[in-house]
Amino acid sequence: MATLLRVLIVDDSEDDTSLIIRKLSSGGYDPKWERIDTHEAMKSALERQEWDIILCDYKMPNFSAPAALKLAQEKNIDIPFIIVSGAIGEDTAVAAMKSGAHDYLMKDKLAKLVVAVEREIREAKIRREKKKTEEMLEMSRENFRHSLDDSPLGVRIVTAAGELIYANQEILNIYGYDSFEELKNTPQKERYTPESYAEYEIRKGKRKRGENVSSNYEISIIRKDGKIRNLEVFRKQVLWNGEIQFQALYNDITKRKQAEKNLRDSEERYRIVVENAHESIIITDEMKVVFANTAAAENTGYSIEKLTSGEFTKVIHPDDIPMVSDYHTRRLKGEEVPSVYSFRIICQDGTVKWAELNATLIQWEKKPATLNFLKDITERKLLDEERSEGYKRTKETLDATVNSIAMIVETRDPYTTGHQLRVSHLARDIATEMNLTIDQKEFIATAAIIHDIGKLSIPSEILSKPTKLTELEFELIKTHSQSGYNILKDIKFPWPVATVILQHHERMNGSGYPQKLKGKDILLESRIVAVADVVEAISSHRPYRPTLGINFALDEISRNRGTLYDEKVVDACLRLFRNKKYTLS
Repeated sequence: MATLLRVLIVDDSEDDTSLIIRKLSSGGYDPKWERIDTHEAMKSALERQEWDIILCDYKMPNFSAPAALKLAQEKNIDIPFIIVSGAIGEDTAVAAMKSGAHDYLMKDKLAKLVVAVEREIREAKIRREKKKTEEMLEMSRENFRHSLDDSPLGVRIVTAAGELIYANQEILNIYGYDSFEELKNTPQKERYTPESYAEYEIRKGKRKRGENVSSNYEISIIRKDGKIRNLEVFRKQVLWNGEIQFQALYNDITKRKQAEKNLRDSEERYRIVVENAHESIIITDEMKVVFANTAAAENTGYSIEKLTSGEFTKVIHPDDIPMVSDYHTRRLKGEEVPSVYSFRIICQDGTVKWAELNATLIQWEKKPATLNFLKDITERKLLDEERSEGYKRTKETLDATVNSIAMIVETRDPYTTGHQLRVSHLARDIATEMNLTIDQKEFIATAAIIHDIGKLSIPSEILSKPTKLTELEFELIKTHSQSGYNILKDIKFPWPVATVILQHHERMNGSGYPQKLKGKDILLESRIVAVADVVEAISSHRPYRPTLGINFALDEISRNRGTLYDEKVVDACLRLFRNKKYTLS
């Protein structure tokens, strides 16, 4: 099969052009070509469409190869440009190649034309792919660099020897330095507190000896202004500019450390605050409750003594115990878990309440413990449930309203009773076969069950006429799509139902009505309803004819697949009937 080749020929000779086209055709190409011989004509051709190759004579009465080459380059389009000339000196040809021409041939030696075209098209493809790859690589690098530069955590990249090769803005903010060079040139010892520097030397020694060093640790640093900050560090090996280096992420935990110190130093004052808090506050050692404030006792109905005499899990709903225990254990191990989550508690009187927990690790009597803040969110949960029920009731009301509308339509056209319902079922099942979302399936089913609502505007004697409709009567029937749209357009459905009803008689090639839309201009949902409508209508009885049968209907959509009906929709419908033994119901 000949390969399509879009050729722009810049030449003033029709005979030479014909010869070139014959050579290309005999070489396995199907040339779609245009001949031009002026600057304006070439400019127009380049703007009008894409070309695979430009074949240009060197000198013409009103144009030249250098001028044509310059014009192509100004357009910044990578199109192979081959000079095909009757008389061109070697020096001239070399100059043209240096200016950007890809090759040159003599008109009396066109035997090499096809080979040259194939080569230049192949090389142009390689250039485009290389350019695309380079652009994607550069974009990836930029994205990675921006993710580091804009990170809320401090980021440093160092060599195995400890040489600093990258630091983001947050690192400079943490240390208080004005530039990367200032940070790099400040000795390590001056940036650490004495205690942290000693720990740094120990870690450094272990790494040199190949011993295991934790990748997560804490340090205390001295800022440029002399202030001390506490940092949490996460260190790992990374590939940086093709070499193995080490990345350290710094999280400023000064406030957290200060809070922990204040907690240890002023436990009594803390207790006063806790006892007067409105939120429930519980401290757990492992899962044993070691402290509960007054609000915790009031909110659960248990006494403080009762709460602190057993496991925290005794007030948690049995179904939620595994989740709470898992989060608690993983938090103590230093793993990342949600800091805020909700679960149910069972009060002393058996009442079930919803609580939102916010937890943090602390030191309690010199041992790790968890400080838990619990907020009663029962009312919020009940409101959420009411909203959910409200949505459910609204949905049921909408469905009932839509079904009532469908029944009203069928009273006008009793001979097609059940048509809209069967179309709705089939349309939804086609959508399911196409793996559409639940929302899309609801949308399609709703639109399909009232897709003929516009027939309320059609005289019933026409709808039930037992003989073939006249041309005038058929034109009147065709107004039902627009009428249906007019009836529904101001109703606030969750989806554009009125638009689907307007479009359900549109066809992929533009032969439908009322707007003669084509292809993707027709909503996918409309295309699905269209196929379901056709299949059901053909396979069902009508006043003017007996049923034609499901096979006839499937032949109709198969025959017009891609012409009248969407290919994917037709394929899904055919799979239902032919592979899954689907029946209309």
